[in-house]
Amino acid sequence: MMKTIFITSFNPFISRNILETDVLKELRKKKDLRIVIFVPDYKKDFFCRKFVSENIIIETIKTLSIDRQDIIFRFLTGFIINTKRLRIRHLELLDKNKKIVNFILSKFLIIFGYLPFVKKIIQRIDFKTISKTKFESFFNNYKPDLVFSTDIFHNDDVHFLAEAKRRKIKTIGMVRSWDNITNKGLFRIKPDKLIVHNNAVKLEAIRYENILDNDIFVSGIPQFDYYFKDFIPSNRNDFFKRIGLDENKKTILVAPHGKRFHNTDWQLLDILKKELPKEVQFIVRFPPNDTIDLKNFESDSRFFIEKTGVEFPGKNFKDNEVEFSDTKSLTDDLYHSDLVINYGSTISIDAVVFDKPVIIVAFDGYEKLPYIRSVIRFLDYNHVISILKTGFCKIAKRKEDLIKYIHMYLSDSSADSIGRKILIEEQIYNTDGNSGKRIANYINSLI
Repeated sequence: MMKTIFITSFNPFISRNILETDVLKELRKKKDLRIVIFVPDYKKDFFCRKFVSENIIIETIKTLSIDRQDIIFRFLTGFIINTKRLRIRHLELLDKNKKIVNFILSKFLIIFGYLPFVKKIIQRIDFKTISKTKFESFFNNYKPDLVFSTDIFHNDDVHFLAEAKRRKIKTIGMVRSWDNITNKGLFRIKPDKLIVHNNAVKLEAIRYENILDNDIFVSGIPQFDYYFKDFIPSNRNDFFKRIGLDENKKTILVAPHGKRFHNTDWQLLDILKKELPKEVQFIVRFPPNDTIDLKNFESDSRFFIEKTGVEFPGKNFKDNEVEFSDTKSLTDDLYHSDLVINYGSTISIDAVVFDKPVIIVAFDGYEKLPYIRSVIRFLDYNHVISILKTGFCKIAKRKEDLIKYIHMYLSDSSADSIGRKILIEEQIYNTDGNSGKRIANYINSLI
């Protein structure tokens, strides 16, 4: 008998992290399984071109503004968990919006959030009051046997989970990234089963989300399977010829953070340009869902500026899709670079796969900003604290530190290699290249 599974793909990283990995490749092999993938309406052509097949259907939804109920419960669930990251977020929002009432309310939520029954009450009221009409037509039409929410915190995923729960349809949720739980708060709708990348996130799900140990499946990171199984590096000469740099020079991969976080990325590049010798060159890889203001930075032949992600005309850059070609270009960048500089983003974890030294920047270019606006606060985010404990990198809190650590790593790339190995064990969890297959097999076992 034909079974039907719903898969959500609203976050722009899902097409790369799930749909272009062995997760979908393995699921589509089952001829008695109909897979319905839900995407934003303006991305229909992109997804149809890449994923439609005999047993895969693309359905679109119109992305609407969230309603008042969503706003209320996103606020409540977003602040009831007491993590250092969320306490900093309270201060970030106060600094940005100056809403002292919201700040005080968020503090009360943290106090009562220690009580498990308070979380349950909020989730119960949320479930009872959430819109009941948004996706019901899809459920009536397809009558799914299982709903796989690929990003459990996304607002549209929440509505899919709620509709499935009302109909007593089995649900699987996934924590999309290593920073999500301590950064985004309480699940609005608890799934029947949860998929996480590693044991660190599993422990967070147990501690903060009250998910039972037996309901959590640890998979590894499916988008990293390519690193361990299929990656064949580009020829070095061809690679550097393509990007217009010198294959004989030391190469630093720089990952700016983006305008959403701060406006000093250009100053970091200016420091690198002025303080390092001509024998050092740079690949500057833009984040796929953000922009970098470089109008004050005068680039030269030592810099290759690389933009990533698939843009959609008339849409916000935050919704750029990240696809497999971005993974391929990133692996070449990492493989052929000697060092990676960033602000504590996920690229730190990508870098250690290739045993590349990492420097995390913890100063604001030429400026002296207050803590709540400074990049130094990133070091106090829970997920960043957890990786820094491994000793895998150096932290540059001043310009002088940055230059010193660059010279150190370019002279001895083996420095901190033990910490990099520990980070792989803790964050990547499994390096056999079969994380996507594990997820597919787990899903199949529950259908």
